[in-house]
Amino acid sequence: MRFKTSNIKEATHTELVSCVGWASPDDVYSAGDDHVIYRWNLVSAETHKVTDLPDDFYPTDMHYLPRSGGAGKKGSGETFLITSAEGKLQLIGKGGRLEKPVEAHRGACLTGRWSWDGAGIVTGGEDGAVKIWSRSGMLRSTLATQSSPVYSLSWSPDSQQVLFSTGPNLTIK
Repeated sequence: MRFKTSNIKEATHTELVSCVGWASPDDVYSAGDDHVIYRWNLVSAETHKVTDLPDDFYPTDMHYLPRSGGAGKKGSGETFLITSAEGKLQLIGKGGRLEKPVEAHRGACLTGRWSWDGAGIVTGGEDGAVKIWSRSGMLRSTLATQSSPVYSLSWSPDSQQVLFSTGPNLTIK
């Protein structure tokens, strides 16, 4: 396997970059402690500012709605989610439109993922909770409450189970 490498000629972020995500094979998005989201096109090597985040929003994770999400629904692949150190879940349109932020966790919301079918979101937090959200950001259920922070999680390919980590433990629910 051969990897194609690309580098931005000049740094665009002025602070720590805390999360990145692919939107397509040619577009990468990044967010950081400077409260800015940038899009980097790998073909043209151009970087564009997408939007400013609120000054009190420090991103921890980013994930795009899978392109296959919502099978044939208009807008599939056009929305991404960003979680924050303030416990929030923020949905953002590809064009940079910020939706209403959701108070997701007590403490930091450390990670978030779209389901493979695009119907839901799962988040994990510093409070040890694993929560399932609707596509629009409404809480559906608290899947688990742990005594340790949830640092990573993932949906199963059929979007029926969630794998998450707390400390040295892996749990599937």
